[in-house]
Amino acid sequence: MESHVQSIFFCIKFLMVGINAVITVAGFVLLGFGVWVKVHGDSILQILGSRAGHFLNVGYFCIAAGCCLALLGLVGCYGVIKESKLLLMLFFLIMATIFIGEISCAIVILVFQTIVATVFEEEALYLLKNNYTGYGDKNFASYGWDSVMAAFQCCGLNNYTDFIQSSYHKLKGRLYPKSCCHDPTSPDCDGFDTSDATIYSKGCLNAVITMIKKNSVVISGVAVGIAIIEMLAMAISLTLFINLFRIT
Repeated sequence: MESHVQSIFFCIKFLMVGINAVITVAGFVLLGFGVWVKVHGDSILQILGSRAGHFLNVGYFCIAAGCCLALLGLVGCYGVIKESKLLLMLFFLIMATIFIGEISCAIVILVFQTIVATVFEEEALYLLKNNYTGYGDKNFASYGWDSVMAAFQCCGLNNYTDFIQSSYHKLKGRLYPKSCCHDPTSPDCDGFDTSDATIYSKGCLNAVITMIKKNSVVISGVAVGIAIIEMLAMAISLTLFINLFRIT
């Protein structure tokens, strides 16, 4: 009976080490993304504009969260291997705090999703009108928007009218750039022919929303998977703590 209990205890420890390894890797990935955002901050501002500078603070958050997760995973692994009650309880408390924080953020996003969507839409339209200068231009803003419109087969944020009275319109005198066309090399893509046969009728906002809806199952699955891993890690760490407490 005792050997059976020890075998179960060993399996739980092994599972806990695996979960913490996943948490550590996720932390380093998040840390790397945060560093990338900060290093390429100037380029991002050229694409999005100075008004979007506050979004670069996400880089600091990713760096801090990545460091915390990586450190937490290492602490969890070390606590399991050394069978340290203190480290296991510390792991449980920190993970519980992170989990509660994530739930709180999710609730806030769900409650204020309309406001958040409106703010992003206004920001994106402002950036399109003021930063885009033309198809094939070498600046980051033009390259970024051309890539988005080509990838999603869309034109402007809502439609081609977003370019009217924009910096691009005043500079080039065209109603829309070549990246709005089904075939940028076609003679019909003259910047004035607005028929559906020539340019994309849908805006990029709706195209992105449609893409998110199509992949909502995957996104939801990833979110649920992360939540399950976190709850499992908390449950195992608490189980190990209780067993070690009983042994001693």
